[in-house]
Amino acid sequence: MDLFGEEPKVETEDAEAFSGLAEPEENLPTLKHPRQMAFCLGHDDVEKHLFELVESGRMPHGLIFAGQKGIGKATMAYRLARYLLKERPDENQGGMFADDAPLPADFGMAPDEPTFRRVASGGHPEFMNIERAYDSSTNKYKDNVPVDEIRKVPGFLRMTSSNGGWRVVIIDDADTMNRNAQNALLKVLEEPPKKTVLILVTHRLGALIPTIRSRTQLIHFQPLKEHNLASLLQEQNYGLHAEDLKTLAQLSEGSIGKAVEYVEHNALETLSEILELLSKHPKWDWPSIHAIADNLAGRGQDQNYKTFTDLFKWLFARLCVIKARNINADQLILNSEAIKGLVTNSSLEQLLEICENLHKHFDKVKYANLDKRQGVLGAFSLISA
Repeated sequence: MDLFGEEPKVETEDAEAFSGLAEPEENLPTLKHPRQMAFCLGHDDVEKHLFELVESGRMPHGLIFAGQKGIGKATMAYRLARYLLKERPDENQGGMFADDAPLPADFGMAPDEPTFRRVASGGHPEFMNIERAYDSSTNKYKDNVPVDEIRKVPGFLRMTSSNGGWRVVIIDDADTMNRNAQNALLKVLEEPPKKTVLILVTHRLGALIPTIRSRTQLIHFQPLKEHNLASLLQEQNYGLHAEDLKTLAQLSEGSIGKAVEYVEHNALETLSEILELLSKHPKWDWPSIHAIADNLAGRGQDQNYKTFTDLFKWLFARLCVIKARNINADQLILNSEAIKGLVTNSSLEQLLEICENLHKHFDKVKYANLDKRQGVLGAFSLISA
């Protein structure tokens, strides 16, 4: 049974991941930047498909890796890039290896191999990666992939490889490219040079213009399963209990990136505070609500405020699902007293309206740059409206 009393649709191994504490998968290192990751959990089918494309000589010149943020798309892109760029003494026209050379089982490569190190450091001459720049003054990434960097891609791909091998470009957060940046890629996709691959990693497929989508092969990535999340989180030495792991799996919805973000910004504690405050509904404990609002509006609290708003929206979206599926409130196990009243005493229409109004409210505070304190106070006022 999940946090809200629903029977989760998971495989046996998923359930075992939260029985006591699952044994972490062997040799699972800590999480790093995708270019430094030597493994990629949960996407074996994708890797098998890409492997077959390479070895059959059918590798497209353009690929879109699409799916939820933080599930391993960029990690897989780097795995593919390293495999293509690996130097080999003898290659066939139709495949990566000589006829008498043993085929590997996947894209795996040891971190101490020269190709791995050169790609990770950004020093491989046949490889280019482009991503949003990090602004150290604001501690945030820029909103867009820079168009000036995108304009370098066609020229780079048209250069001849030094060893006659592949040239590879990875563009992360490709959905943040503006129209000019995307148009700059079209020429190379329309007339791609031989043995070149352009990999676009995107969290919002609809943000890419149709002409780019029509000239590339789309690879869908599914959210990670709970046992994969459990293994990854346990290996990070966060000291999480089985119930914490289960809660994070529910909150992150299959994204290890989101799960790690939640751990590092105390999401479990924030969720407990929200549920404690909701347990007072409709007679709010306004002094406690004001205290939380004052704290989240303080300097340096931007990420904690974001965590609060994300959890608030997620929670009421889940309540709508519970009401729609007519789940018995007595079966709820996550702070049931805080939830039972809202589920029992509210209609589905009321919960849907609250959910919609919360999204509009938090968006207005964000995009109009309003006081975050009012963002918190207004959320509780909307529930009582």
